[in-house]
Amino acid sequence: MPYFLNTFRTPKLGKESEVVRAVRGSLEAIGGRGLVNVSMSSPNAPTTDMRVVGTLVLDDESAVDELLDLLFENDMEAVSSRSNISEMCSHENWSLSKVIASSGQIPEGFAPKYINRHFVPVKVGKLPDALDLLSEWGESINHRYVYNVSVPLGGPISMVRVTHILESFASMQELNEKVFSDPRQDKFQAMLSGSVVRSLGRVTYATV
Repeated sequence: MPYFLNTFRTPKLGKESEVVRAVRGSLEAIGGRGLVNVSMSSPNAPTTDMRVVGTLVLDDESAVDELLDLLFENDMEAVSSRSNISEMCSHENWSLSKVIASSGQIPEGFAPKYINRHFVPVKVGKLPDALDLLSEWGESINHRYVYNVSVPLGGPISMVRVTHILESFASMQELNEKVFSDPRQDKFQAMLSGSVVRSLGRVTYATV
């Protein structure tokens, strides 16, 4: 089962572009698949600062162990070696998530530009049904995009994250219209314990 590790960093004022470049360099040094994005329209945007989010895809549980062993061995030397990034930020954190479903095949020539994350609060007892519905839904939509259904390994146990990655803003709006007008919406809404929260980011680097 795949996983992914997100790093969340809030650059100090004037350090935004430097942090973006440094996060990309860190991701390239580790190797593997992933992306870097900058928040464009985040939840509570008027009261929160811009974030730089790095995502590293991990193929299975063994890959998770290997990465965390690398980060924590030798008194966290690998983390210390990236202290230059930390010094440019006012906040940073990690989040590990388990992938439930994702695009089986990346479209040929796909050039990611936007990442739209949806944080879905599900009623207690409805999580398996919601995961099945969202997984089938993502696979069935006729659209040129990449999707991912995941569950964070921290936070509310019934929280689901649905991620859409797209090549243009127009494509994202077209996909949203397809989702909002889909007849599965009624069934989906009945599973929710609250409002879905969205976050939009601009992809600055990606390896797929």
